[in-house]
Amino acid sequence: MLLPLKSCQFSARNNQVQRPNKDIVCAGKSIFKLVIVCFLVLTVLNCKSAPETEAPPEEQIVKEVEKPVEETKPEEPEAVVVEEKVVQPVTDQEVAVARNAIARAEEVEADYYDPEVFVQAKKSFNNALKIRDTDPDKAREYLSEAREKADLAYENSVGKAVEMFSRRLERSRKNLLSMDADKFLPGEYAEAVSGIDKAQALYDRGDLSGANEQAYESLKAMSDLAQRLDERLRWIGILKRDTNQYLTEAENLGADRRAPTEYERANQLYWQGIEDFQAYKIIESEENLGNARETALAAVKLSKGKAEQEKQQTDTLMLEVMREIEEAAGLTIVTDEGTVVEPEAWSGEEFIGEEESEKAKGNNSSQALPLDNSTVVLADITEENLLTQAKELWKRGVAERDNGNYQVAVEYFKEAQRLIAIYKTQAVNPDSPLYVVRLIPERRDCLWRIAEYEFVYGNPYLWPRIWRRNRKLIQHPDLIYPGWKLIIPPK
Repeated sequence: MLLPLKSCQFSARNNQVQRPNKDIVCAGKSIFKLVIVCFLVLTVLNCKSAPETEAPPEEQIVKEVEKPVEETKPEEPEAVVVEEKVVQPVTDQEVAVARNAIARAEEVEADYYDPEVFVQAKKSFNNALKIRDTDPDKAREYLSEAREKADLAYENSVGKAVEMFSRRLERSRKNLLSMDADKFLPGEYAEAVSGIDKAQALYDRGDLSGANEQAYESLKAMSDLAQRLDERLRWIGILKRDTNQYLTEAENLGADRRAPTEYERANQLYWQGIEDFQAYKIIESEENLGNARETALAAVKLSKGKAEQEKQQTDTLMLEVMREIEEAAGLTIVTDEGTVVEPEAWSGEEFIGEEESEKAKGNNSSQALPLDNSTVVLADITEENLLTQAKELWKRGVAERDNGNYQVAVEYFKEAQRLIAIYKTQAVNPDSPLYVVRLIPERRDCLWRIAEYEFVYGNPYLWPRIWRRNRKLIQHPDLIYPGWKLIIPPK
């Protein structure tokens, strides 16, 4: 309870204010101040909602205390109002923010570079959509988590994409260098690899989408260049292989003599194409090797055509010489020394193919002389060796002909033919192999009259045959002597 303090008194007598004792006044003021402070403290503690304010100045407190204190009734407690918490639904804007974050991560292929985190982001997003209407607060937590995971997947994917593209671009560039693309196709190579620096510049500027697009374009350009160059190099390899095969075949066919112009030209073009390739002149190499292949093929065809002609000519000569040998083997032979040997029969059909054998039978119009035990062949060792050597030469010719060496075969056949011609000069008329010069006074023998006999030639003009066959004995054709044994060659 506050007590009223009387700080001064009035004198009725002198109507003057009497000042109280100084010590009493000071003590009263101190007590008053203490009471006021306690009152204020109690008031603040009893008021829950009273804001904290600065203490009023001392003079103001004094003035308020000086006012008469009114008795107050205790305040009734205020009623507590419980407000219901209003939950705001998840807005489309909130969903769009999370969806855009996932879409951004998907653009950088987060499902490939960082699939684990990206899947978590999508899972959180889907969970948010499921409870969007029933539990907005939890849905917001899921959306926030989805956004964070998507951003993390985006950042991880960007780093991995840059690293992967850098490796792939470098591998493609090294692959082109291993193929010497910078030397074979320098312009196309420079254009293809220029995208590497462009992609890196876009990465450095943070333009990931543009960098990825540029990297893909550069990879495609280098891949296309590698494919084109590989095809051209493989084509050059095919041209080299084919030309080598054709030149080898042409050589085996004797193109150096059957088609010398084409064969020499093909070799020149081939080596020029090889030199162009070694100098990285791919266009010139393709052109020269292509021409070399065509020219070598022409040399093969021309050589084959001439070889076929030579084969036909060789076969004709082979059969002709074979028949001459068979005929010579059946001739009666008398040497100058009068040596007698047994006759021999010979056939060359066993040494040739069935087709040539049939041709020989069909074309053989001459018949060999029949040989029997009564036929006597007079010959010496020299003439017998001529026939044997002719047979061996003919057999060698057949072997060379079978191997396609027609020119060599022809040489063997012609040499055998020459020996047979010499051998035939020793042959005699089988009906009258020898004629003994007779002494007939009224019709003296001479070469003219001997040739005129029907059992000899029946033609006096064939007398030179008798002279040539007996030239070792007859020194002069007009002088022959009785008793000479003249060898009568066949007609």
